Amino acid sequence: MLRLYVEVAILAARRAARSWLAAVSIPVYIFAVMMVAQVVAPLGMIGGIIVGVTASACLGGYLSLLASGVAGSQIKLADLKHGLRAVWDVMSVAFAVWILSILVKVLVGMAGPNGRAVAGIFSLAVAIFLNVVPELIYNSRNRSFALLKESASWIVEHPFAWFPPNLVFVFVFVFLWAVGALSFSSPGELLVTLSALGSGGILGIVVGAPKWEAPLLVVLLHYVMVYRGLLFQELSSGSNRMRAFRRSMSA
Repeated sequence: MLRLYVEVAILAARRAARSWLAAVSIPVYIFAVMMVAQVVAPLGMIGGIIVGVTASACLGGYLSLLASGVAGSQIKLADLKHGLRAVWDVMSVAFAVWILSILVKVLVGMAGPNGRAVAGIFSLAVAIFLNVVPELIYNSRNRSFALLKESASWIVEHPFAWFPPNLVFVFVFVFLWAVGALSFSSPGELLVTLSALGSGGILGIVVGAPKWEAPLLVVLLHYVMVYRGLLFQELSSGSNRMRAFRRSMSA
């Protein structure tokens, strides 16, 4: 598997560089969300809905560009506009997660003194079993709850191959936090942000960094997302290498 990780890392570097427009779109979309948030702030709940729709459109736009980058396609300026059409794909998943969060809040209230433990278990489950939601949004035909179920099933099938390189990326960001490069109040807050890397975590990490460091973080985050996309496709391909790895894990 180490050879696979190295090969994917090299290919990810090439395709991340080739899809530099997708990386550029990250600060553009973040700026758009922040501007909309300021304009609609006085509107209360309606303003929150508008910000949510805007964020979903921007995230859908980035994931659309990311899909082209992972595939090795040349990204054009026109793709920045076309990618916004994925807003409904992102919103369907966000709605499903929102429904689950409401149910969890009810359980937390019913659990009394154990409420924090229930909330912690839910956050951990989301970080683990919904980890490939960003990749599925631009690879799968499923949406909403069906996509969440597909993510959990995929993780159950590929846990030992998927998480090692992703944990390496987590350690990199924790190190950046430890040396003061990321402004989070605690490692827990950082880890929660990283668990939502493809569904809002990018916004939290970039906005929470010093201005001089933001461009470097954008490059790093885009590389991570390209790497994840390539690794996801490799693990899902059913190649001879993956079949051999599964046999070795079950032996």
